Amino acid sequence: MVTRTRRSVAAATLALAGVCALTTGAPRPVEAMTLARHGGTLILAGDIERRDLDRITAAFDSAPTITHVVLRNSRGGNSWTGYRLGEFFRARGVTTVVSGHCVSSCSRLFLGGVVRQFADDFPASLTYVGLHGHYDFDRLNRDAVTKNDLVAWTLRFTDGRADPALVRRWVAIEARAGDIRFYPLAARSRFGHTTMLCQGNESRRPDDCEAIATTALAQGIVTTDAPWSSPDAATLVWGQRRRAFPDTGYATLDATERVPARSASARRDYERFRRAALPRAFAASADGSHWGWAGNDPRSVDAAIERCQRGAPRVRCQLYAVDDRVVWRPVGVRGDAASPLTGRR
Repeated sequence: MVTRTRRSVAAATLALAGVCALTTGAPRPVEAMTLARHGGTLILAGDIERRDLDRITAAFDSAPTITHVVLRNSRGGNSWTGYRLGEFFRARGVTTVVSGHCVSSCSRLFLGGVVRQFADDFPASLTYVGLHGHYDFDRLNRDAVTKNDLVAWTLRFTDGRADPALVRRWVAIEARAGDIRFYPLAARSRFGHTTMLCQGNESRRPDDCEAIATTALAQGIVTTDAPWSSPDAATLVWGQRRRAFPDTGYATLDATERVPARSASARRDYERFRRAALPRAFAASADGSHWGWAGNDPRSVDAAIERCQRGAPRVRCQLYAVDDRVVWRPVGVRGDAASPLTGRR
């Protein structure tokens, strides 16, 4: 009964498995920075190397004029190059965009933008900019922080809006695995807040990190809360998943009173779903008597429906929520002839 849904996301399963490995902390290979042009947008992905300064500045010399630089899933890299590219972007007056995660030296590229914003290419809970100090052999190098005047540089490139005391805290994080993370406002429904300071020794980051009562906009990390969509967003795994399971506008994830759930157990499971890592899905029967969910699972859509129907194969279960969207259509509201929400005709 869910074959249509299964086909609609099968092509994305392998890539989603890679995302699950990332969210659970499994090691992944080092990736050199890649450059891709889409008209006036330059998309940079991967780790930053010294030679990237020449490669990226050369890209600005070819038509059309680059107006947007997208920074996608970069863990940082060469610190000197990060400073120079951030300063280059500021001089060129470009808009910089975080697509996925942008950490360490990548954050300096991002702060170089005159306009700075988050993309909606990835779910909000997987989209953040992470900042910290300088490190040698994974330990803080205080001399390098002082030599590069990282605090003053950060204050200048956040247009004087960052809290100096907070900046001094994050540049003094001892472990390289630690950072302060700024997420889009939409991540609040997943974490309860959008700024977390992590020391790097937490068993679950960012869930176990210290919540900081501020936002990326308040600190000048971004200049606008408006999301931006990269020109290749539709080709990414999460873009495909968003098209297959679109938001119906029925409710928001935190509107728990709208969930078709009869029992306290179902409501507790829905709260577990909301705290679960992506990819995730929650399914229920129309009368709320049956439900099922799965998280941190590339098969979450099928798994949620299978668990909802377990022991009751004739029960008609449909998806209530997928990832960070409510996709529920109440009984009597017809969609297409073959609904991507249920896999049924």
